[in-house]
Amino acid sequence: MGTGGTVIVASSPALREAAILAVRRSGLADPVLLGDDAALLRAVVAQIGGFGRILIERGLPGFGAELVDALAEASPQAVISVLESDAGPEAVTTLLASSNTPEEPPTPPLRPGGLMLRYQPIVSLRDGRIEMVEALARWASEPVAVTPNHFVPAIEFMGLGRVLARAVTRLATQDMARMPWPVCVTVNLSVAEFERRDVASWLALESRRARLPASRLAIELTEATPVRDVSRLAHALRRLRAAGHEVLMDDVILDDPRRRLLHLPFTGVKLDRSLTRLARTSARARNQIRSLCGTGLAVTAEGISSRGEARLLRALGVRRGQGFWLARPLPAQALAAWAQRSVSQPRKARP
Repeated sequence: MGTGGTVIVASSPALREAAILAVRRSGLADPVLLGDDAALLRAVVAQIGGFGRILIERGLPGFGAELVDALAEASPQAVISVLESDAGPEAVTTLLASSNTPEEPPTPPLRPGGLMLRYQPIVSLRDGRIEMVEALARWASEPVAVTPNHFVPAIEFMGLGRVLARAVTRLATQDMARMPWPVCVTVNLSVAEFERRDVASWLALESRRARLPASRLAIELTEATPVRDVSRLAHALRRLRAAGHEVLMDDVILDDPRRRLLHLPFTGVKLDRSLTRLARTSARARNQIRSLCGTGLAVTAEGISSRGEARLLRALGVRRGQGFWLARPLPAQALAAWAQRSVSQPRKARP
């Protein structure tokens, strides 16, 4: 459902009728209607996406803004148009005619309260059940939230990388503490953050504040900068492991030079989506994945895009999978419903 079509997100019956008429006048297929928060939640949990056009009522009366953001994120090529509540068919038709290509999202102002999180499920490739979630940062903007490449560079340029890392960790631990079932959340930290002496202390503080056990907060070591001090990294890893955290090496690529660090006390590795894709065509990639799986570390493949990829990676020994084909990033309010659905219908990762 939704591929290339139109979705209308509006609570006003008059606006919905005007938008339907305008869509038909424009020669487009009948749209999907989402007229209340419950319908929107069902669409997000069902991972409906791929729309070509999204029409949103201004102000989103009666809707959760984060659910609208998640719906839009599932249709990255969509043209998003904002409708006034009193717009008639002619105004909507004109808007449809003038909005033919998606615009580049703006870089939002870094105002307080703008940070929000999505959680992408990481599932077992054996039975499709959720094992972890990764916390992914977004920034509030209009008409929908924007992704990290539009705001993280500005934050890092201002020297606020640690502030962002702590804010993400704080929100993630608070959200997970409210979940109706115990799930582990992963947050991304840079090498520079790992090499700071107080990293274990502030992670412990955020866990205590949220009353979340350390075992439910995992850390992903990002790949952006090289490791300068292996002994300091090893010390940080030992402290984090002793505190109860899992620590994963993130974004492992083909011939990754960081494999020399796998003797350190990591608990797992995550394959970069580029290595996941190469597994289909490259014997060298498959051999390296098998080798990683033979280390005893829990291996997660990112960027899984098809059942065939999931089957191949499971056959190579990969334990967990992550990717849009398995599950898209979700706001916290939709995550619990998605997890319950995955328990009752754990089908995607099965061979």
